[in-house]
Amino acid sequence: MMTQTAALFLDAYRELNAKKMFWISLAISGIVVAAFAAVGINNRGFTVLWFEFQSVFNTTIIPQSVFYKILFSTLGVSWWLNWIGIILALVSTAGIVPDFIAGGSVDLYLSKPISRTRLFLTKYLTGLLFVTLQVAIFSVASYLMIGIRAHMWDVRVFLAIPVVVLIFSYLFAVCAMLGLLTRSTVAALLLTVLFWFAIFGVDAAASILQSATIAGQMENEAYRNQFAYNDKEVALYTQRVTDGDDAAQKELDGARTRRRELEEKKQKTDPTRKNLATAYRALDAIQAVLPKTGRTNALLERWLDVDESRIQEERIQQRDRRRAAHGFFSTFRGDRTEVRLDDADVIREAQARNANRPAAGIIGSSLAFEAVILALATWLFSRRDY
Repeated sequence: MMTQTAALFLDAYRELNAKKMFWISLAISGIVVAAFAAVGINNRGFTVLWFEFQSVFNTTIIPQSVFYKILFSTLGVSWWLNWIGIILALVSTAGIVPDFIAGGSVDLYLSKPISRTRLFLTKYLTGLLFVTLQVAIFSVASYLMIGIRAHMWDVRVFLAIPVVVLIFSYLFAVCAMLGLLTRSTVAALLLTVLFWFAIFGVDAAASILQSATIAGQMENEAYRNQFAYNDKEVALYTQRVTDGDDAAQKELDGARTRRRELEEKKQKTDPTRKNLATAYRALDAIQAVLPKTGRTNALLERWLDVDESRIQEERIQQRDRRRAAHGFFSTFRGDRTEVRLDDADVIREAQARNANRPAAGIIGSSLAFEAVILALATWLFSRRDY
């Protein structure tokens, strides 16, 4: 049994080794690592080869070790491996199942004493071999580059291997099932990419609605505080009027008017806040059953201890200074019953909530989705006549 499985994996490696896309991806990975090595940071700003560019983002804000980890996790993993690399991997592996069942090769395998379940799952696992080899080589090169450039030998860089393979496995499970249903490499690839973009759209919309919900909660808190202050103000002026202070009547009328206007404003804006919160809960429920590619990728930054809080804080302060210089800073933060989505407090709260999401829940729910898809695909493969 193990000999048969090993033979299948060996055949898959030979197929990958013969694909030009495998070597193209490997070459691009080398170029990406070389580009990282060419970029540096010092106490004055950035350096690219022998050129220096002065910037507020220097080693006083970003330590050199953190700088390279940010490059690795954000550009190397998030952009190269998790976008371009996975697209290239899908292009290379999308035909594994359609070619297997449509080219007649399945008859040869079915004639051997091997169960259909093990045959399909072995083919699926061989599809993961492409990304595993790519990420492993990229991680080794990045580990050496960071060690040489930043004098930091952090083995947590290799956590990129399971993270990227997990993200690819979510998508490849869907691709394998679609290839089984359509028997078309092109259809399986295009539908998988569409599914991936749908996940991205849901994640982006949920992120916006999360910020809107946080802003709404801050607005409600501001209303409660203002109502409490206004009630104290009304009580104070009422007592003064009762004590015979006729001049306090005007102040009392003004306080009551302000409270009434505040109540009217809250009543007008309450439906919007409630609708946004309801929409966020709905999208969050949809996300609960979908594979979480974005959140899985974000785990790598958490595990690498890539602390971007100081960088983000500097960006917020720069933005606020620009707005203050243009004369509308007061409208941006003055009225806390109107909180913008890019408010600094909203950004910080959203980051804190995302950072506190348990990794077990993110990976576990995604693997549950993958297991259901694989179980369905295996069942279809086992019952179909070829």
